Amino acid sequence: MTAVRTGTGWIGLGLMCKPPRPGTSKTRLAGSIGPEAAARLSQAFLEDCAHSAREAAAIARLLPRAFFRPEDGRQELATILGPDWPLTLADSGDLGATMIEVLAQLLAECPAGAMIMGADMPLMGKAAIVEAAEALRAGGTDGVVIIPSADGGYCLLGIRSLAAARALCAPMAWSTPTVLAETCRRAEIAGLAVQSLAVQRDIDEQADLGWLKAELARDATAAPSTRRTINALQAMVQ
Repeated sequence: MTAVRTGTGWIGLGLMCKPPRPGTSKTRLAGSIGPEAAARLSQAFLEDCAHSAREAAAIARLLPRAFFRPEDGRQELATILGPDWPLTLADSGDLGATMIEVLAQLLAECPAGAMIMGADMPLMGKAAIVEAAEALRAGGTDGVVIIPSADGGYCLLGIRSLAAARALCAPMAWSTPTVLAETCRRAEIAGLAVQSLAVQRDIDEQADLGWLKAELARDATAAPSTRRTINALQAMVQ
């Protein structure tokens, strides 16, 4: 039986991930760099996001879990993430339904709150995740924490109740520039108090990759897996 983390403000942290595969990973980016390169970058993004999440978990009373789809991706992801990440299949069809499923499981373990984050923001370091956890923990039961993404969606969502998850993750046009605005509209209708933190950037397009390279040039310590992969890909085409 899974122990329930109560009384100390533990928050569940779900990393939403898919196995990095040519043809299915980062398909928009693959249009400009090719499917093999896109899959390799997808794995590097996952590794860096997982590392930041584990670092945040160690200092912010977070219980990290990895939730994945499709069903046959378990072994690939276990090899990439290692034993520190318990893997749970989560695939309810619609993305929003899957998110509700994940948040419900996290709240069952950590009634104080649950957060889910994507795995394609290699520069979202531990500080941003810790800030989100602290904001969620400090808010009331109607509190919601969001880390927006530059494309109009969000990189991280934190909630305190299953009712909030159901209100915010009901069916909508996912992966569109209106996701964040629609989520905030739903929060207002449901009487939820949203705290929006600093915008992060997921890497989906060629322009995002150009931005990422420029940021890595400014910070020699950020996103080591992504940095190594980009350097290796660039060496291959020289």
